[in-house]
Amino acid sequence: MADPQQLRGVVLTEDKRSERFFRHLITCLGYDKRNFRFLTAPSGIGSAEAWVLKRYPEEVQVIRSKNFQRSLCLIAVRDGDSEGVSLRKQQMDDALTEANKTPRAENERIALPVPTWSIENWLLYLLKEPNVNEERQVHRQDLSWKQAFARLYGESNEAEAEALRGAARAWSDVQSMDLPSLVDGRREIARLSLG
Repeated sequence: MADPQQLRGVVLTEDKRSERFFRHLITCLGYDKRNFRFLTAPSGIGSAEAWVLKRYPEEVQVIRSKNFQRSLCLIAVRDGDSEGVSLRKQQMDDALTEANKTPRAENERIALPVPTWSIENWLLYLLKEPNVNEERQVHRQDLSWKQAFARLYGESNEAEAEALRGAARAWSDVQSMDLPSLVDGRREIARLSLG
């Protein structure tokens, strides 16, 4: 098992809210966030999910080229949107193949969490909001999950920050989960402790 304080790596995210959540999550899991570089898709310059997909093979190559450093990892976060977990992960494998690299192996510390529809689904679920699912919109409302999160926690930076911290703390505490992408995401993040 990897020493949490020694683990170093890169976190690729599509947006700032995902970045901020993963900063809190890494700390809650016992890792030193100062050992991580957070690379977030620039806003307003094309597709954020395509940006993560493009960067992924480059970052995998960096980790593999330094495989003598057993404490390196990569977390690449892409929203599931309408595609879902399986297709998003397959796209990541395909990106490696297209870059003449092998798909990730079971023993590599490469995590591919795919919040579906978006990180806000996970956040609302972890914060124990009722009726959270992986459908496109909030049940019986004409709101996206992003909009629902913003209404509940987006009034101030402080309120959002506290919600992100609370969701990160709940990551390990929630025993029973029925949000499929979050169940898979927890398995993905567990890959950080391989070895």
